[in-house]
Amino acid sequence: MKHLKTVLFLLLMSVQLFGQKEDDIFSKIRRESVANSQVMKTLSYLSDVHGSRLMGTPNYYHAALWAAQQLKQWGIQKTSFQSFDKGHRGWEISHFQVEMIEPTYSPLNAYPLAYTASTAGAKVGEVVYIPSLDSIYAMEGQLKGKIVLLGAYYEPVSNVFQPFAQRLSPAVLDQAAQNPDPNDLIIGYHSRRSTPQVFSMQNLIRKRREQFFNFCKAQQVLALLEPSDYPYGILHADGNRAVPAYMRKTDITPIASFVIANEHFGRLLRLIKLGFNPKLKVNLEAKFYQEPKYNVNLIAEIEGSDPVLKNELVIIGAHLDSWHAGTGAVDNASGCATMMEAMRILKAIDAKPKRTIRLALWGGEEQIFAGSAAYVEQHVGDLNNATPQKEQAKISAYFNLDNGAGKIRGIYLMANPAVKPIFEKMLQPFAPDNILTLQNANQTDHELFDFQNIPAFQFIQDPLDYMSAIHHTNVDLYEYVPEKDQKSNAELVAYLAYQVAQAEELLPRKKFNSPVPSLQGNAHFQLKGFLNAAQVSLVSDFNNWNMFGTPLVKTKDGWECKLELPAGKYVYKYIVDGDWTADPATPTNQLVRDGKGHAGLTEIWVK
Repeated sequence: MKHLKTVLFLLLMSVQLFGQKEDDIFSKIRRESVANSQVMKTLSYLSDVHGSRLMGTPNYYHAALWAAQQLKQWGIQKTSFQSFDKGHRGWEISHFQVEMIEPTYSPLNAYPLAYTASTAGAKVGEVVYIPSLDSIYAMEGQLKGKIVLLGAYYEPVSNVFQPFAQRLSPAVLDQAAQNPDPNDLIIGYHSRRSTPQVFSMQNLIRKRREQFFNFCKAQQVLALLEPSDYPYGILHADGNRAVPAYMRKTDITPIASFVIANEHFGRLLRLIKLGFNPKLKVNLEAKFYQEPKYNVNLIAEIEGSDPVLKNELVIIGAHLDSWHAGTGAVDNASGCATMMEAMRILKAIDAKPKRTIRLALWGGEEQIFAGSAAYVEQHVGDLNNATPQKEQAKISAYFNLDNGAGKIRGIYLMANPAVKPIFEKMLQPFAPDNILTLQNANQTDHELFDFQNIPAFQFIQDPLDYMSAIHHTNVDLYEYVPEKDQKSNAELVAYLAYQVAQAEELLPRKKFNSPVPSLQGNAHFQLKGFLNAAQVSLVSDFNNWNMFGTPLVKTKDGWECKLELPAGKYVYKYIVDGDWTADPATPTNQLVRDGKGHAGLTEIWVK
């Protein structure tokens, strides 16, 4: 009995000491953050000093150089630059103007669109309106010296009656936490498309628009004006609407193009309808850069202390590049400053993580993940054939910060329920900001890691005014980055990264999730036909309704895959080019529902 009491006492003491150790790390992180935070100073240098950081520009490169030097000053000596250059080019404005000179004078609120040509001095021209891009071809021979209003995406704005800035309510967060389907959009921003579709869709859009821009150039159009889709004069200046970003050296260069305030676009259109012929003066002086050295990711590390586990990685990341109309303070200097601050804190408190904690500041995220895609291809796995690289089996987790400047409220689990109990324990000190939702989040760098079945996560953040005013606009500025939120975010990231680095094992990966089809297993799935489809995948309860994680391979008759499933009953559908599709081999009266919002399912039993 005496021996048993001794054992129990020692066990109790070890648990208490472990708890004290974890509490001690949390307290150290909190104290260092409160006493010596550098996050807002870092933010100001990245956004105010270096300004907008379009990929391939001196601004971007110099910001990366400054960040590397700052990390070294904090004691993080292991930094490096890794090229992602694939013929990318930079573009920078030196001067521009857009003014109406008839029927009355009025300066117009406008901003040049990236990667478009200079005007070779100030030019004056009459305005013409086209309701769609294709309608321009009917005006052949009538466009010389004209300035074209692009009406394809025009919707007049009016008074906004809902708040611009919002925080997530407990009720909404609870709804997200209870959401059983990772594809249901309860909070955040994501779209239902696969990672390969991201690249193919953007390339297809640019290719389709080439004819339009070549026609404009041949017809000697002076300039193009695209309406902003934001109210109150806010300018949405990115390459995601009528004028794509042609960011490679081999791409075409569209004629001078501007985004114009929605209200000013509306005024010009109304003047035309009243019978006037507005004349504008436009001028754009822009420079292209062709320097491969500008296209780099910044990598920095706190090396692991365990002789074996130091070869494994916990990666935290954010994209350093931005669009050009604002200073990119919110999107995404705030994310970079937070991640840098997390590294600073860990170094300052002399944390000794078992695994290596790596910081990645990506370039070219706004240009279809150029930086992170190159990293994944070089170190994790090929995006086309999934050939694994050396870090594939060594990365425990990748954490990404790119949802604005709002406070972190939890984590998107990316349809990986196995990590939920782990994160619940790790994030307990941050309650109630420890919400976990199965929901997917995409449209930023972590999805490339997720595609390779690396546990990769985006943080849930308060939206504030990110989508209502800031995202890719001219008001993406320092003033809209709350200091208190950034400090809290840095503390959470530092603590979480440390905890994952200390864990006994790597974080669990998703089941039945692979970038390439499986052709071995006890369950055979065959979809007849659909030979014109570009991509088919399975979505089922066995893969937690991961729409694109379980692909099929094309055969002469259709599509198929084989999976090794545990014995039991399952339900499934197919995803054909992004569309949910019931198995046509299953009679309609035998299709079932799962009671969680999924219908048209085929039921199978695996023995």
